Amino acid sequence: MADTASTNTAPVQASQAAPDASANSKAPATQNGGFKATLTVFDMVIYGLIFMVPIAPFPIFASVYNASNGMPLLAYGVGGIAMLFTALSFGVMVPIFPSSGSIFTYTSEGINKGVGFVTGWLMILQYIITPDIMFIMAANSLKGIPGLADVPIWIWCLLFLAFCTLVAIRGIGTTMILDRIALVGELIVLGLFIGFAVAYIIAGKNGAHFTPTAVFDPEHFSAQAMFSAISLCALNFVGFGSVATLTQESKAGPKGPGKAMVMIVIVLAVLFCSMSFVATCADPTGEVFKDHPTEGFYILAGMVGGVGGGSGEWLMLTCEIANVLALGIFTGLAAQTSIARILYVMGTAGAMPKKLGEMNKKNATPVVATIFVGIVNLVVLFPMIAVGQNVSAEMSNFGALSSYFLLNFVVLWFCWGKRKEHKFFRHLLFPLLGCVFTGIFIFTLDLIPQIVGVVWLVLGIVIYLVVTRKFHHEIDMAKAG
Repeated sequence: MADTASTNTAPVQASQAAPDASANSKAPATQNGGFKATLTVFDMVIYGLIFMVPIAPFPIFASVYNASNGMPLLAYGVGGIAMLFTALSFGVMVPIFPSSGSIFTYTSEGINKGVGFVTGWLMILQYIITPDIMFIMAANSLKGIPGLADVPIWIWCLLFLAFCTLVAIRGIGTTMILDRIALVGELIVLGLFIGFAVAYIIAGKNGAHFTPTAVFDPEHFSAQAMFSAISLCALNFVGFGSVATLTQESKAGPKGPGKAMVMIVIVLAVLFCSMSFVATCADPTGEVFKDHPTEGFYILAGMVGGVGGGSGEWLMLTCEIANVLALGIFTGLAAQTSIARILYVMGTAGAMPKKLGEMNKKNATPVVATIFVGIVNLVVLFPMIAVGQNVSAEMSNFGALSSYFLLNFVVLWFCWGKRKEHKFFRHLLFPLLGCVFTGIFIFTLDLIPQIVGVVWLVLGIVIYLVVTRKFHHEIDMAKAG
């Protein structure tokens, strides 16, 4: 897997190129690999928040509550801190290698092309099936809405897929407009729940009250249980790395994506913890969550929505519909946008078919790669419906967490090791903690996703060896942009 030529020359070239990339952050599209530098840090924060979904805990909140013995706030807080270390590692590597290839580029240039290819291969596992996972989860949620229970899941999935693919082809400008609208809508729904939950608690309905045990309950705390809950809720944070795929579209320079990712993790941690606190105080006994491990949050929303008298079903339905739109349209669209850009960079470097590296000059969008993603999503959709959303989601998470592990490792290898940049926190402690946390999360995944992930990893290694050793095909990172 080693490539001595690339390891000896690429890092030097990259370190020399980094200042130029920053200085030319307002350069025309031709100097950004064909992309147009149009995105501000705020745009990238919005994009990342949409990809990760501020209301993502809705469908799994009851499970996190039960797994943490009634302390979901602590679980989300620690999970956010764990993911923050990886976000900081992105902040180190993006200015050094400002490419939309993200971790694929960092490991290719920072270690060698073999490790880079395998990293890109793992990223494909994460992103290529993420849109379908979102479509399936949204379609399953639609079954709980009156009048829609009899509509087959695959019909909804096809509608979501067609819409997202068409919007993604139009370019990042259209995507960002939709993302802004979606983010406002999701935050309004989350605000409604928190507002009515606070009113419910103040009114003391059904024993609801503010309690410090919603943060930490020493009588029910178990390190093993908390660790299990953290592994579960940390998956709500996976996805902020998608912002790195917009690096060449950043007009804030190569440091912009790193700043955006740190902000995203912090904002989400605050939102998730706030929601967890009021939800736990609204039902201090946890009976709703224990009795309804999948629909518990929506049932609680219906309870607090009726605090002023009457039925609160409107809030329950609002939360369900918001979750459907967030997953089926906006997160699915963000996932397609990200994987298309990764395939584009891999295509220009020769790590994937060259056709994927073509750019539509009119809207600065890798249209071929975007259409290819839509076709692959169509092909794998029905098998994923068959295996179920949970297994599919954990397979995607194997790819995400594995590539995050390699990201933290490349900071240690390249910055601390090769470049001898011995900043204790940024180049040693933080990436080391990132490796530890992501490694632990990988090992806590279920057995089937682990097996599928390992098989996918081995397949990627075999493909790389066959292509480079048998057919003598060279991956040229200089063409990746």
